[in-house]
Amino acid sequence: MFRRMSVLFLLAVAGVVPAVAQQADGAGLRGSASDDNGSLDSLSASGTPSDLGRLGSEAPETTGSIGTQPNGRLSATAERGSSGLVSGGRQDSVRPFADRLSAVRRTPALGGSGGALANDVFAGDTTYDAATGLRIGTFTIIPQLTVSGGWSTNAAGSSSGRGNSLYTIAPDLSATSNWSRHELSLSLRGSYAAFPGSKLQTEPSLTGSTALRLDLSDTTEVNTSASVTYSRETQSTAENPSGEGDVYGITGSLRVTHAAGLVGLTLRGDIERTAYTLETTADANNRNNTLLSATVRADALTGATLQPFVEATVLRRAFDSTCNAACVKRDATGYQLRAGTTIAAGPKLAGEIGAGWRVEKLDTNRLDDLSGLVVDASLVWSPSRLTTVTAGVGTTFAPSYLPTAAGSILYSGDLRIAHAFSDRFVGQTGVGYQIRRYEGVNIEERTTSALAGLTYAVTRNVALTGNYTFRAFDSSQAGANYNESRIQAGVRIRR
Repeated sequence: MFRRMSVLFLLAVAGVVPAVAQQADGAGLRGSASDDNGSLDSLSASGTPSDLGRLGSEAPETTGSIGTQPNGRLSATAERGSSGLVSGGRQDSVRPFADRLSAVRRTPALGGSGGALANDVFAGDTTYDAATGLRIGTFTIIPQLTVSGGWSTNAAGSSSGRGNSLYTIAPDLSATSNWSRHELSLSLRGSYAAFPGSKLQTEPSLTGSTALRLDLSDTTEVNTSASVTYSRETQSTAENPSGEGDVYGITGSLRVTHAAGLVGLTLRGDIERTAYTLETTADANNRNNTLLSATVRADALTGATLQPFVEATVLRRAFDSTCNAACVKRDATGYQLRAGTTIAAGPKLAGEIGAGWRVEKLDTNRLDDLSGLVVDASLVWSPSRLTTVTAGVGTTFAPSYLPTAAGSILYSGDLRIAHAFSDRFVGQTGVGYQIRRYEGVNIEERTTSALAGLTYAVTRNVALTGNYTFRAFDSSQAGANYNESRIQAGVRIRR
C-alpha cells in the first residue's frame, strides 16, 4: 500500500502540478523576470557554485561583479540544516557552498515586511567565468562538467584501507524557468569516481531534484518539491560493516502557505522512501521503509529581525517486510513538535533556528521508542562583500536492523567560510562533525571532516580547481576506526 501511495504522491508532485503552473496564469510563460511578491519559506537560485567535492550547482546569470547574484526565489538544490559537511554516501563529497544560500536567501514572507539576504552576498565561487546558460524556450539551461584526479590515503574508506590514485567525473545540469509568475527549478547532478590499478569498487552517485512555486494570489502560494538519490552506503558503520551495498532515496513534498494578517499558516505533506541493497533476509534484517508525515506551521509575520514560528508533525513509518513471528515489527507512529525563529538581521545575516522533540513509537513492545531532541539551523553571514560564512545543524532519525536497536539519531553540523581574492580567484575552508547514537544498543559513531580548496578561472568558461578533504571515523565498536585524506586537482567547464 505504501509503495502505491509513494508512486501516486510523486506523480502528483512531478507531473500534475507543473501542468497547473502553466495553466494557472497565462502571463507566467512570457519569459519576463520573476515578480517581487514575498513568500513564507521561499527560496532563491543562489548563483554559481563552489567546486569543492563531487558536484556542481545551478548557476543563474550574474551581473559580473564579485558575488552579485540574481533575485530568484527558489532552488531545487537548496541545503537546509546540515549533513556534517560530508554526505551519507561513501564518496567524500561536499555540497556546493551556494546550496545553503539558496535555502536561506528569501524575499519577505507573505503579508510581512521581513528582511532578505542581500543579492550581492558572495556566493562562494568565481564570477569571471559565471555561467550565462542557454536560453531554451522559457527556461535557462546551465551545463557544467568537472574532471579531476588525485590521491587518497585510504581509498577503501575502512580500517584496513590503503592509499591509491583516483579520478572523478562530475557532470551537472540545471534549469530555471523565466516565467513572470510561478517558478520551476530542476537539477541533475552526478559523479563517478574510480581507483586505477586497484580492485576497489567505483563510487557512482546521482541526485535529481525539482522544485515548483505557484503564486495563487498575493497571500497564498503552493510549493512542491521532489528528488531521487543514489549512492554507495558508507562502510565500517554498524549497519554496513562490510562496505557492500547501495542506498536509493525518493522524497516528495507538497506545501500550501497562506498569510492571514500577522500570521502565516502552512500545511505540508511529505513522503520519504529509502531502500538499501544490502539486506540479508526478507524479514529481520530489512531497513527498506517509507515515511509519511503531515505538518502544520504558524509563522509570525511582524517584519521584525526575529520572527518566531511553531510547528507540529504527525508521522507513520512502514517497512516493506512482512514480519513473521520470529522477527520484530518495526513499523512506527510518531509526532514531532518544534519551535524557533527566522532571522532577518539586515541584508547580511539571515537564516532559521529551530529545536524540539520527536517520538517514533514502534508497533512492537519488544523495543523502546525512538525519541530524542531535534535541532535544525541554517545561517548565512556576510561580514564583507568578498567573504561569506555559513553554518548549519541538522537532525536525522533512521531505522535499524540491529536486533535490540529501535533506530538511530544522527546530529550533524558544519561551518564554512568562502573568500574572493578577485573575480578569478576564490578560496574556501570548512569543518564538519557528525555523531550517531543508537537507541537500545550501546553503539556510538562520530565523523569529523574538514576541507580546503581553491578555484581559479582561466577563461570565461574554464576554471582550474584544487581541493583537500579529510574524514576521521570513530566508532565505539572495535576495529572500525579509520582516517582518510584526499587531494585532487581538476578542470571545470561550464557555459
